[in-house]
Amino acid sequence: MDVKVGTFNVLNLARPGERYYPDEAPYSAAEYEKKATWIAGQLALMRADVVGFQEVFHEEALRDVCSRSGQFPDGTVVAPGADGASGPRLGLASRLPTEPVTAITDFPAGMDVAVDGLALPVGTFSRPVLRTRVVLDPAEGTTATFFVVHLKSKRPIRDPQAPEHDPREEALGKARALIRRAAEAAALRFLVLEEVTGNAQPAIVLGDLNDGARAVTTDIIMGDSPSRFWPRDPDDRKAYWDRLLYSAYELTVRRTGRDVSYTHIFNGHYDNLDHILVTQEFYERNPQRIADVVDLRYFNDHLFDSQLSNDRRDRIASDHAQIVAEIRLR
Repeated sequence: MDVKVGTFNVLNLARPGERYYPDEAPYSAAEYEKKATWIAGQLALMRADVVGFQEVFHEEALRDVCSRSGQFPDGTVVAPGADGASGPRLGLASRLPTEPVTAITDFPAGMDVAVDGLALPVGTFSRPVLRTRVVLDPAEGTTATFFVVHLKSKRPIRDPQAPEHDPREEALGKARALIRRAAEAAALRFLVLEEVTGNAQPAIVLGDLNDGARAVTTDIIMGDSPSRFWPRDPDDRKAYWDRLLYSAYELTVRRTGRDVSYTHIFNGHYDNLDHILVTQEFYERNPQRIADVVDLRYFNDHLFDSQLSNDRRDRIASDHAQIVAEIRLR
């Protein structure tokens, strides 16, 4: 049995006529129609059983595009807190049975401990993380915990009083953004550990992490595997493996021997910012695994390099690719 899971940054999905950012004009009815049609078409191409969404401003709009896609006729489509007044939120659509979806805003306990005078100066997720359990195989009762996430972008957090193009303020702004993204990555790591440590509960993280597969912030979420020369008790090593996450991107690149993938282009830089991470229950080298990640598809034909093209990006198509991992249950 195969299950497909995906992630989709929809680029400011909001109802027509409603301003989603103070400096952005609302979508006209015609614009919204084009955007909804495009998103629905991408969902039809993805054919995923479970999709995590980023940048949803209205749950009603998410329900609309999912309905148009025909992919989730009797499924779950939610975007907790997406009321237009709370900024961009996360959403989830599933044609598989799910438990109630919860939104997590506050960081777990223990995040504010200071060492060498340093403590993380952030206590909440900028976009509340979604958590639910999904039944992957109803016949066997196999479930997996899903986290849908959107970490802080690399866009600088600038002092509004500073000159607009002050290079020193740009440097500080990027550092502030990195601090928030790193704090959110550590908090997400805590949430994953609470779910998977000391048990055989599979987990999958879907989302826009706004960093590469081996960036420090992504490493924080995934954890570090023990050295093969680590002279410790085998049970200790087993505990280490129990709390790691594995990138579907890295699992598939290892098989193909080459990498031509990207989910985002900015100023000529091609990056993989969108990720699907899985626990050891889906890791191909684990003899006790319940499934294998057999394929990872990128839907990025709509992206273009502004350094090589005179095209200008509009508000209809997303500025991110969509990715779908195919998981084959054993």
